[in-house]
Amino acid sequence: MSQREEMRSLIELKRALERDMGISIDMDRFGVKQRLLRLAQASGSPEVAALARRLEAPAADAPAPEAGETRRIRGYYRGRPIFDD
Repeated sequence: MSQREEMRSLIELKRALERDMGISIDMDRFGVKQRLLRLAQASGSPEVAALARRLEAPAADAPAPEAGETRRIRGYYRGRPIFDD
Protein backbone atom coordinates (compact mmCIF):
# COMPACT_ATOMS: atom_id res chain seq x y z
CA MET A 1 0.00 0.00 0.00
CA SER A 2 1.50 3.34 -1.04
CA GLN A 3 1.71 6.26 1.35
CA ARG A 4 -1.09 8.04 -0.48
CA GLU A 5 -3.41 5.01 -0.28
CA GLU A 6 -2.57 4.56 3.40
CA MET A 7 -3.37 8.21 4.16
CA ARG A 8 -6.67 7.95 2.30
CA SER A 9 -7.53 4.83 4.27
CA LEU A 10 -6.65 6.56 7.54
CA ILE A 11 -8.88 9.52 6.67
CA GLU A 12 -11.76 7.20 5.71
CA LEU A 13 -11.39 5.35 9.01
CA LYS A 14 -11.21 8.65 10.94
CA ARG A 15 -14.42 9.91 9.34
CA ALA A 16 -16.23 6.62 9.93
CA LEU A 17 -15.18 6.63 13.61
CA GLU A 18 -16.30 10.23 14.03
CA ARG A 19 -19.71 9.38 12.56
CA ASP A 20 -20.08 6.17 14.55
CA MET A 21 -18.78 7.31 17.93
CA GLY A 22 -19.57 11.03 17.76
CA ILE A 23 -16.02 12.10 18.63
CA SER A 24 -13.43 14.39 17.08
CA ILE A 25 -9.99 12.95 16.27
CA ASP A 26 -6.89 15.15 15.95
CA MET A 27 -4.80 14.06 12.93
CA ASP A 28 -1.91 16.41 13.75
CA ARG A 29 -0.43 14.22 16.48
CA PHE A 30 1.98 11.30 16.18
CA GLY A 31 0.63 7.76 16.47
CA VAL A 32 -2.61 8.48 14.62
CA LYS A 33 -2.70 5.06 12.96
CA GLN A 34 -2.38 3.20 16.27
CA ARG A 35 -5.03 5.38 17.94
CA LEU A 36 -7.45 4.92 15.05
CA LEU A 37 -6.99 1.13 15.08
CA ARG A 38 -7.60 1.01 18.86
CA LEU A 39 -10.74 3.11 18.50
CA ALA A 40 -11.90 0.87 15.65
CA GLN A 41 -11.68 -2.16 17.95
CA ALA A 42 -13.86 -0.38 20.50
CA SER A 43 -16.39 0.82 17.93
CA GLY A 44 -18.05 -2.44 16.92
CA SER A 45 -19.35 -1.00 13.63
CA PRO A 46 -18.96 -3.34 10.61
CA GLU A 47 -18.00 -0.42 8.34
CA VAL A 48 -15.27 0.68 10.75
CA ALA A 49 -14.04 -2.90 11.18
CA ALA A 50 -13.70 -3.32 7.39
CA LEU A 51 -11.69 -0.10 7.10
CA ALA A 52 -9.43 -1.15 9.98
CA ARG A 53 -8.79 -4.58 8.44
CA ARG A 54 -7.76 -2.89 5.19
CA LEU A 55 -5.19 -0.80 7.08
CA GLU A 56 -3.86 -3.72 9.13
CA ALA A 57 -3.35 -5.98 6.09
CA PRO A 58 0.31 -6.29 5.09
CA ALA A 59 1.32 -4.51 1.92
CA ALA A 60 0.81 -7.01 -0.88
CA ASP A 61 2.25 -4.79 -3.59
CA ALA A 62 5.56 -4.16 -1.78
CA PRO A 63 8.31 -6.27 -3.34
CA ALA A 64 9.97 -8.59 -0.86
CA PRO A 65 13.77 -8.59 -0.97
CA GLU A 66 15.32 -11.76 -2.30
CA ALA A 67 17.68 -13.88 -0.20
CA GLY A 68 20.94 -12.32 -1.44
CA GLU A 69 19.53 -8.87 -2.12
CA THR A 70 19.26 -7.06 1.20
CA ARG A 71 20.09 -3.38 1.38
CA ARG A 72 21.21 -1.85 4.65
CA ILE A 73 19.31 1.20 5.80
CA ARG A 74 21.71 3.86 7.06
CA GLY A 75 19.04 6.22 8.37
CA TYR A 76 15.87 8.11 7.53
CA TYR A 77 15.23 11.52 6.02
CA ARG A 78 11.68 12.88 6.20
CA GLY A 79 10.34 9.40 6.79
CA ARG A 80 12.09 7.82 3.83
CA PRO A 81 14.95 5.33 4.21
CA ILE A 82 18.51 6.20 3.16
CA PHE A 83 20.35 3.10 1.97
CA ASP A 84 24.09 2.36 2.06
CA ASP A 85 25.15 2.02 -1.55
